[in-house]
Amino acid sequence: MKKILILSFLSFAIASAQAQDTYMNDRLTITSDINGTARYVGMGGAVGALGGEISGISQNPAGIGGFSRSWISLGMGGYAQAAKPLEGDSRAHYSFDQVGFVVVLPSDDGNRFNFAINYQRKLNFGRSFMAENKSLGGLSQAAQLAGLASLEYSLDGALPYCSPYMGLYDVYRNDGSFYGFRANDNSYYRTTSGNLSSLDINASGAVNNRFFWGATLGIDFLNYKSESSYVEFRDGYLLQEDAAGNITGDVIPVDGTGGIQDYTLEALQKVTGAGINFKVGTIISPIEDNPFRFGLTIESPTWYTLTQKDAYWTVYSRYKNLGETLPGSEQWSYNYLSGSGNYEAYDSPDDNYMEFNLRTPWKFRVSLADVHEGLLAWDVEYEYSLNNQTKMGYPTRESNGWGNQSTRTDQDRGMNTMTENIARGVHNLRMGLEVLPSEHWALRAGYNFYSSPFKSTARYDQSINSFAMNKTLGTDFTNLGAAHIITFGFGYHIKGFYANAAYKYRMQKGDFYAFDDYYQRKLTPEAQFITDATSLKPVSVNLDRHDFTFTLGYEF
Repeated sequence: MKKILILSFLSFAIASAQAQDTYMNDRLTITSDINGTARYVGMGGAVGALGGEISGISQNPAGIGGFSRSWISLGMGGYAQAAKPLEGDSRAHYSFDQVGFVVVLPSDDGNRFNFAINYQRKLNFGRSFMAENKSLGGLSQAAQLAGLASLEYSLDGALPYCSPYMGLYDVYRNDGSFYGFRANDNSYYRTTSGNLSSLDINASGAVNNRFFWGATLGIDFLNYKSESSYVEFRDGYLLQEDAAGNITGDVIPVDGTGGIQDYTLEALQKVTGAGINFKVGTIISPIEDNPFRFGLTIESPTWYTLTQKDAYWTVYSRYKNLGETLPGSEQWSYNYLSGSGNYEAYDSPDDNYMEFNLRTPWKFRVSLADVHEGLLAWDVEYEYSLNNQTKMGYPTRESNGWGNQSTRTDQDRGMNTMTENIARGVHNLRMGLEVLPSEHWALRAGYNFYSSPFKSTARYDQSINSFAMNKTLGTDFTNLGAAHIITFGFGYHIKGFYANAAYKYRMQKGDFYAFDDYYQRKLTPEAQFITDATSLKPVSVNLDRHDFTFTLGYEF
């Protein structure tokens, strides 16, 4: 029964691609980047109090009130990851970054009312990376899942989910005891594509060029695709036979003569949907005839309605050592154990689909800016985002008995509690500078700092009581470090025409874990697995990226 249980649980635990969880929600919806027009990017996105920049429509809506003439712009660019991509994947990607316009409606008293619509990318998901861990020290994803199984189900209870034939490989002997498999190394590969884009609709105005106000309705569009592969290699067992050829037992030799076991897990995930948010802001010049000003902004959560569609394929194999080396080589020769029947592949169920709602955190911004004799402008902005308050739930449709339906959201309390425990508020500092060395030219520079979104002790706990965990495949997670962004740009304008270009270098590292080892290390009977490591060592991943943006604009 134990053997059937673990086979079933392993299949159930990988029944779909990486479920929506705290780490995935952060990856898809929490923006720690700057995208938009080349002027906006070149100044590091620091235009909150300066205003007069269309990509600031979501940063501080009051900045659109700073336009004194109508405006239209179009931008595109490309980005390239610093780390070497997977074979067959491209290092560089191209993107349509921005298109928008501002209509200025001046009044007779010198004040004005402005209206604007802008579409731009907020996040680009195009990336590929690999993480190989050659020092597992015996720690294994299978052992971690066995620990989770022992928590969730009685060893003598019924199996509510899957057929025992859906298992990856044996971890129990026929007598119910554990094989002492020792994991050697693993490899993880992932390629992602898609983007998070926003359509912003703004109404704003100016009073005496000293008080600016604005409000922006934002509609986000999410399109994410991920293809991943996880491979784990472990020591196999060596059957013991008597003189008559009868099997009398098995052992796990420490010299590798018992052969190896491996499995590969291929997954495809798509997440799509839309969300809505609202921003209000103001810019105030407190001193008459002085360009110094400050800005304040409050951004509501984004309420997302999303769908997740997944597919997976698993392949496992068990090899035995023939006890002989290849001619002229020190490598062991392996064959399939008991023939090819132990090499099997499984496809995902057809109904691997989930609808869910997501509410991102509130954000608050304060900014300062000044302009010196029309030759130099600077802006400094601070933002605080309550990232540990992201909430996840599921839509429930109910009938009122008259043929109409209403929809409410059932909160995922387990997932929301984990988010509160492992995530933390994020601090963002933006600084931007623009210099006008001549009548037609502008030079720009900027810097961004985003603090780490996760606590140093964060871990992906799959034992929580969460519906999303019924849809999980991935056991991987990445604890991101702080992000630093350096930008440079220049612009040229003549007779209402503007051409701007910018370069951005985004620097960030992360600690990648293919699985959480907590239940293997802390609980029995997982202690029966052979391990040397006291904890799983993370693999450092390089998330650095280069971006180039070019924008054309016209003022009329």
